[in-house]
Amino acid sequence: MDLKYLLLLQQFRESAGDLMTASMMLITNFATIGSAVLCVIIFWTVDRILGYWVIINTVSGLFINNVIKLTACVYRPWIRWQELDPPEKAIETATGYSFPSGHTQIASSFFGSCAMSARKNHKAVSAFCIAVILLTAFSRNFLGVHTLTDVVTSLLISAVMIAVNARLFDKAREDRSLLIKLLAAGCVAAVLAIVYFTFKTYPLDYLDGDLIVDPVEMKNDGYAAAGAFLGTLAGAYIEIRHVRFTTEGTLPVKILRVICGLPFVLILMFVLKKPIYSIAGTAAGHVIIYTVLTLYIIAGYPAVFTAVRRRRNNGQDAEKDYSHKVSDDPE
Repeated sequence: MDLKYLLLLQQFRESAGDLMTASMMLITNFATIGSAVLCVIIFWTVDRILGYWVIINTVSGLFINNVIKLTACVYRPWIRWQELDPPEKAIETATGYSFPSGHTQIASSFFGSCAMSARKNHKAVSAFCIAVILLTAFSRNFLGVHTLTDVVTSLLISAVMIAVNARLFDKAREDRSLLIKLLAAGCVAAVLAIVYFTFKTYPLDYLDGDLIVDPVEMKNDGYAAAGAFLGTLAGAYIEIRHVRFTTEGTLPVKILRVICGLPFVLILMFVLKKPIYSIAGTAAGHVIIYTVLTLYIIAGYPAVFTAVRRRRNNGQDAEKDYSHKVSDDPE
């Protein structure tokens, strides 16, 4: 069934032309880049609780996806069936194992969370989010880089995960001790996954003298997902216990908040990345980079702009007190 479906889509893709393929590439890239950016914007500027909801679901989905992917070790469709000929650009961004679909997982985790949150009061937003999920899943099949089984499995994982997290989320907001236990359990799971990725065996099959999938690259993807999961949960603990920021502020202030928060992300990913890899090694480097990145997003930067806001508010309060004293002084 998977092969027949992909061959049918391949015929359609070849007859539709480059514009259709480019559109599908745009959709599939938006699933990852767009979701990541929107997670941060929502958390920093829109709603703290909603931000936690979408970030934890998205990062959890990515983490679960990588655990399954590195356990199943299923090769890409064009490797399994030589009849398939995906676009070269799609192949370049579809490295490693196939099952389940990572792009679909990220899209369904993030936009599924948004759809669930908006389903009562913003039905149009919810419908848009569902459309993005379905288009992303279809784009992965249309481009020939994932089977129908790959994308359906990711959709099911997200649906179950969001439903379970919704229950836990409500209970954890009412019970601080349960929240701490869940955060600690997640951190332990991340560490155990890192150990698992390191010591499990991977297939070493060759095609035309080249290794089909390099286990080192696949482990690095797992390390990145585990690091992001670890940093998110550890950051949540720190933020909830010590920061408790708010997203209040005028629109210009919120825009400035996002702009000022981006430089560290860019420095970490494009300047510090190579030195960290050279010192710690690629494997440990992936864990460090993505743990620090999510720690910064969840706790580090919110602590900075919260401190700035409090200092500014204290200064304004002091000015008000001084002005009152001056106005009350007898002439």
